[in-house]
Amino acid sequence: MLLVLLVMVLAAGAALATGGRFAHLAANTLTGVHWLAAAAIGQLLGSLFGGTAYPVGLIGSAVCIAVFLRLNLRHPGVGLLALGFFCNALVVALNGAMPVSLRALERAGVGDAAVTDPRHEISDAATRLPWLGDVVPVALPGLGQAVSPGDVLIAAGAGLLLYAGMGASGRVPATTAPVWDDLEPCAGTPALLHLSPEADRELSSEPEPAPDDPPQ
Repeated sequence: MLLVLLVMVLAAGAALATGGRFAHLAANTLTGVHWLAAAAIGQLLGSLFGGTAYPVGLIGSAVCIAVFLRLNLRHPGVGLLALGFFCNALVVALNGAMPVSLRALERAGVGDAAVTDPRHEISDAATRLPWLGDVVPVALPGLGQAVSPGDVLIAAGAGLLLYAGMGASGRVPATTAPVWDDLEPCAGTPALLHLSPEADRELSSEPEPAPDDPPQ
């Protein structure tokens, strides 16, 4: 989803600015990642074959994602991911597809877009829990779309999980200003400041200038 990718890019930038590093992701303790791979395969096969395979693949994918989330609930952001997936699964299960608000599409600047994806349908009076459908407009130039509240929660959870996994400190690193005793004057200048031992030895080792010749 575009919103998820955008939030994750922003989260990665914020993590880098506050001391996080991509290398820290290698030490993450997420378990059951193979369940995510199984979920992706289930959705792909359902979309390719269509018909009865689509809802079967969707249900199997939801089960795999639920197992993965349950195994990793202790990680920051996973709770938001679980809540977002539950909201999306609930509204899809009640309606057979994700309902899309035409008003949200218009506000996102894509009101003339046709909804032909079998995973989506236009909301109407018979839609159940329409407020859990794609009702949140995302007005991006050339990439406008409508997303669901569940998608917003998923994006927030993914961003928080990435931010925490990169080891960000939450504070922007700053250079500490030097204290007075650390300041050293340049060689040859009046020693108005308190000289450090190193600067004192440097000045004392310089030869004194020869006196001027007396006048004739």
